[in-house]
Amino acid sequence: MMRQQRVCGYAGKQVSSTVIGWLRGAATAMAITYPLTVLPAYPLQAQTSLTIYNDGRVLVRRTLQVAVPKGTSTQRLTLGALDPATLFSLDSTVNIERVSYDGAVDEASVLRRSVGKRLIFRLSDPRDTVSALVLGVDPLRLQMPDGRISFSAPGMALYPSELVVVEPTAVVGVESNKGQDQLRVGYFTGGASWEASYQVVLGRADARVTGMAVIPSQSLRAENAEIRLLAGSVSRAAAPGALQDRLMEKRMAAAQMARSDAVATEQKVGEFHLYSLGGRSTLLPGLTTSVALFDPAQVKYERNYVVHGDVPYWGFLPQMGEETEPPVQVVYTLKRPRKTDFGDRPLPGGVARMYLPDSSGGLQLVG
Repeated sequence: MMRQQRVCGYAGKQVSSTVIGWLRGAATAMAITYPLTVLPAYPLQAQTSLTIYNDGRVLVRRTLQVAVPKGTSTQRLTLGALDPATLFSLDSTVNIERVSYDGAVDEASVLRRSVGKRLIFRLSDPRDTVSALVLGVDPLRLQMPDGRISFSAPGMALYPSELVVVEPTAVVGVESNKGQDQLRVGYFTGGASWEASYQVVLGRADARVTGMAVIPSQSLRAENAEIRLLAGSVSRAAAPGALQDRLMEKRMAAAQMARSDAVATEQKVGEFHLYSLGGRSTLLPGLTTSVALFDPAQVKYERNYVVHGDVPYWGFLPQMGEETEPPVQVVYTLKRPRKTDFGDRPLPGGVARMYLPDSSGGLQLVG
């Protein structure tokens, strides 16, 4: 048996070209999308495994080399930006009893910590400084050395180092059934997504189809991590706006990435499909990575022309309107034979671009 998927365009000098069909149809039928694993925007030295969702969520699984004694202990973990409500233990013998998370690394948060303390402000001349007591914020209220109150900063504030959070840190209360030298935790963060992109090159009778997983990392950093793409649109509970704003804090930076050349492998997890990238990869903020979803497929296709008529009606009788030139739709049907890698593989939803060679042999986008 053969499964057929359709890619549609338009022919005719008055009509633009579009792609409508087979890939979008497959994604709609499955009602799923493929996420991928990425790390937060800080260097990760521990063993790390990531699953990236295309809605911006990232499930992080980390093995931290820390001493965990038997019984109750307190661990200070530098995990980067995360949702503290999602932090959980990956080890059945370890229970997380409490979490205190400080992820406020911006100046406004440091200024709030400074209430009741005296700060030094550098004036326009770097050699001149003035001290002021911070009485409150929102609005800012400063008591100057002469006792008068100012509602604006006299210069650039210089903060004591003990008030500044350099990296988001979680203080975690742990109960362990035995002593061990590592702690395995999982949590959600944000800052990366993924989508599928397909290229269809039409020949005389065959079409060459390639598919890539495109992974933009806005603020996440994953070094030497196992990366997976989960195919599926997973429901999302509403979260407080302030928390979401902290999770999606923009930290863009120029970087490079060590990428794997291996094609992604696919497996089924419940009602979803999981694509695992070969080996270990590094993702850095501001970089977009593309990885092949499958080996290039050479498939048969059919081309049909479709015209949709539109006869106006007045009451129960058809009316003869003015003569028009209806658009001609070009429908490409790609064959997906069963028991082939391309035919049996679930395809994530994405944009398909069709190309045809021109008279000189150069490929041109036609839909």
